[in-house]
Amino acid sequence: MSNSCRHNIRPHSNSFIRKLSPMNAPQKIALINSTLQELRPGLQRDGGDIELVDVVGDIVKVRLSGACTTCTLAGQTLGGVRRKLMAALREPVRVVPAPID
Repeated sequence: MSNSCRHNIRPHSNSFIRKLSPMNAPQKIALINSTLQELRPGLQRDGGDIELVDVVGDIVKVRLSGACTTCTLAGQTLGGVRRKLMAALREPVRVVPAPID
């Protein structure tokens, strides 16, 4: 019995790789801000908050406030923020906490 459903498709051929044009800095910052705004209501429900402090290359500095400053799960929160930002930006980023003023 012959298999008539064979296709000569290579998963990594150029026709299947979507080339994205790199974002300029204002576009990247706007997308980061937008993503953080989507996450804020969840943090605020738990008495915390997050704000963007700075973006330098692939490093995103954020300030956690309210209940987040003493929460033992703040590291996991930053990890979740990192995953959301990487999905939105389609590039790796490091999310680091900024010092509290």
